[in-house]
Amino acid sequence: MKKEYNFRGAKRGVTRLLPSKAERRRHTKIRITIHLDQDVLEFFKTAAAKPGASPYQTHINRVLREHAFGHGQSVGDTLLADEQFITTLSERIARYLSVPARPAVAHGGAPGATSRRRR
Repeated sequence: MKKEYNFRGAKRGVTRLLPSKAERRRHTKIRITIHLDQDVLEFFKTAAAKPGASPYQTHINRVLREHAFGHGQSVGDTLLADEQFITTLSERIARYLSVPARPAVAHGGAPGATSRRRR
């Protein structure tokens, strides 16, 4: 290592602007410990296991951000934009509509039940 360096002929590199403080704050991740119900965690992990899906922590963060700040699509809008959801929903509705209705029960009781009158 030299004792001194000569920078007279040096060229300044490309300068880049730093993101705004608000932008840096939004993308800064903080490690925390959080307790979630097992079914909630399984939901996010199952969704993250699908090909091309974002990691489950990213998905949880996105859902929390949408709920907290009200930006982005609502859950209903997200579901309506999901072709797989719409297809599955329409198939279930078609199955529901194709099942014959149960016959009405006389006197509002259970089928096969007898009614007793009080005297």
